[in-house]
Amino acid sequence: MVDSLLSTDIYESFNLYSHPEKFFLEPTDLGGGAASKHYLEIDRHTNVMRIVDSRKQRVPIADTDIKFIYGILGTIKLVSGYALIVITKASFIGQVNNHNIWTIQDTEIIPYKKTTLHLTEKQIRYNRMFTDMLTHVLSIGGFYYSTTLDISRTFQWLQENAVPLFKTRSMLDRSSERFVWNGHLLSQIRQVPGAERYTLPVIHGFIGQNRVNVNGKEIKLTIISRRSIYRAGVRFYKRGVDAEGHAANYVETEQIVEYDTPDKHLTSFVQLRGSIPLLWAQKPNLRWQPMPTMKPTDDQLAAFTRTFGWHKQHYGGKHVIVNLVNQKGREKKVGGELERIARQANIDFVRYHQFDFHKECHAMQWHRIDLLREQLSQEISQFGYFYLSPNSIESSRFQQGFFRTNCMDCLDRTNVVQSMLARESLTEQLRMLGILYPEQKVQDIPLLENLFKHLWADNGDECSRQYAGTGALKADFTRLGKRTYLGAMNDGVNAVSRYVRNNFGDGYRQDAIDLFLGNFLVDSSDLPNSLETSILSTDQNGLALIAALFAMSMTILCLLVAGRNDQRLSLSPIVIFLDNATATLFWLIIFFVCMMFIFLNGEEFVNTPKLKLD
Repeated sequence: MVDSLLSTDIYESFNLYSHPEKFFLEPTDLGGGAASKHYLEIDRHTNVMRIVDSRKQRVPIADTDIKFIYGILGTIKLVSGYALIVITKASFIGQVNNHNIWTIQDTEIIPYKKTTLHLTEKQIRYNRMFTDMLTHVLSIGGFYYSTTLDISRTFQWLQENAVPLFKTRSMLDRSSERFVWNGHLLSQIRQVPGAERYTLPVIHGFIGQNRVNVNGKEIKLTIISRRSIYRAGVRFYKRGVDAEGHAANYVETEQIVEYDTPDKHLTSFVQLRGSIPLLWAQKPNLRWQPMPTMKPTDDQLAAFTRTFGWHKQHYGGKHVIVNLVNQKGREKKVGGELERIARQANIDFVRYHQFDFHKECHAMQWHRIDLLREQLSQEISQFGYFYLSPNSIESSRFQQGFFRTNCMDCLDRTNVVQSMLARESLTEQLRMLGILYPEQKVQDIPLLENLFKHLWADNGDECSRQYAGTGALKADFTRLGKRTYLGAMNDGVNAVSRYVRNNFGDGYRQDAIDLFLGNFLVDSSDLPNSLETSILSTDQNGLALIAALFAMSMTILCLLVAGRNDQRLSLSPIVIFLDNATATLFWLIIFFVCMMFIFLNGEEFVNTPKLKLD
C-alpha cells in the first residue's frame, strides 16, 4: 500500500467501526484527522482480514457503532470464536529521544460473534472464564508502547543495528520478541499484507521519567524495565530457567539520561535481573517459605551454560553474576549450587560474585551496602555505559559489560542493589557530560538524589506487583536512603499479603498470563475440566477442609453457648467453661487434627495453575 511504504511508524489512533458483519479500523491522528487512504477490514464471520482502499470502498456508516481507540492489542481465539482487543484509553508518559511514550490505562475485548446462542452452557462458562482471565492480565497495568520508537530494544542495540535495511522493516518485525507481550495477539494481523502499521508492539514492565536541574543544566532521567515473555509468570510457579536457558522473572532495565546543549546527548546503562540460572523449583505449600528443590538428574551445568550463551548472543561483553542469597538456611541450597556450577563452567566472560545481603545488612545496618559497591567499583568503571554522541559515531561509547543481579525472588534485595549500581554509573555519565563537577556525586545533589530514589523505588514496586502481587519490600531504603521502622512494618503487611496471594490466587494469575501470551491455546472442542474443579470436593482433601471449617464453627458455637448460659444463669464463668469443656475440647482437637493434615499436604490445597503444566 502506498502510505505503508512511506513510514514504518504505527498509526497513532483509529476510528473503530463495529458493524454486525464486520469491523473497520480507520487510521487517524490523535486529533481525529484521517491518517491514511486505507483501512483494515475484519469479517466477523469468516475471520478474514484485508486492507481496503477507502477511495474505492468507503466504510459503511449505517448500522455501525463508532468508537475512538488508541491502538490494537491484537486478536485471540476464545470459546465463542475470535475476539478483538483494543486500547480505549492511554496516558502520555513523556518523550524519550523525542519519541512519545504511552501507558495503557483501559482496554476492551470485543467478540466477533455478537451472541453466545451457538454455545452450550459449559462453553458459555468457559468463554466467560477465559475473557475474565484476559481482563485480569490487562488490569495488572504496566503495559507501555510508542508508535515511533522501538522501546523493546536498548539504545545501544538500536545504534549497533542502525543499518538502512533494518529500518525498512515493520516496527513489530524489528522489535525484540523477548519483550513484546502482545506478539501472540498480533500473529493474525501481522500476516495481512500492508497491515504493518496496525501492529503495535507493547512491552510489560515499568517506564518512569523525571526532569531535574543540576548545576544550572536540565537533564531528563528515564528508567525502562522490560519483562521477558519467556518463562513469564508469578512468584513460586516460575523459578529458575527453562530448557532453552530463559530465566523466570527476567527483566532488562535501562537507565537513560538525555541532555540538550542544544545538541542532544544521550547515555544509557543497562542491567539485568533474573531467577537463579539453574533448574530448580519452589512450589507453594501453605508454608511461609517453601523449601527450594532441585532434581539430582537435572543437568545444571548445561542449563547454566545455555543461559549465559544466550546472554552473550544478545548483549556481548562481560557479565558479572551478583548473587545476593543467604549463605545459610533454605536459600543456601540453590545459592551454593550456583556458585559451584559457575566455578565448574569457568566461562571466560562470566564472573560470579557472592554478597550475603541479609548477613551484611542485618539489624538495619544498610550502610553496609557500600561494601558491595566497593567490591564492584572497578567493574562499574570498566563496563562503562552507552553514549550516543551528537557529533559522530566515532565519539560514541558502548557498554562493555553487564551486571546480572539476583536474590531468590529478584525483587527486593535485587532492586536495592540495582539502584546502587545505577547511581554509580549515573555519577560517571553526568561527569562525562560536564553536568557534575569532577568531585561531585549524584548523592551530593539533593533534588537529583531524591528524584533518582523515587524513580527506582517506583520501578521496584511495579516489578514486584507484576511478579509477587505486592509492592517491593525494603522500598523505604530505595526511596528514602535509609531503613525505617514504618518501612519494616509495611514490609510485614506486604509479606502477609504475598503469602495469601501466592498460596490462594497465583494459580489463576499464572493461567491468565499463559492464556494471554499464547502458552495455552483455547480449543472449544477440548476444554480443560480442571478449571471447574473446586477445593470443596468430596475427596479426602475436600472433606478435611470441610471438617476443619465445621470443627472451627462448633468450637466457636460452644464458647458462645457458654456465654449465653453465663448471662442467663448468673453462674461463674469457670463453672460454665467446665460444663462446656468436653465439647469445646473435642471440636478443638478435631480442628487441629484437620489443620495438621491440611498443612502436611499443603501442595494439594493451594491454588495451582490448571491450563499448562510446567
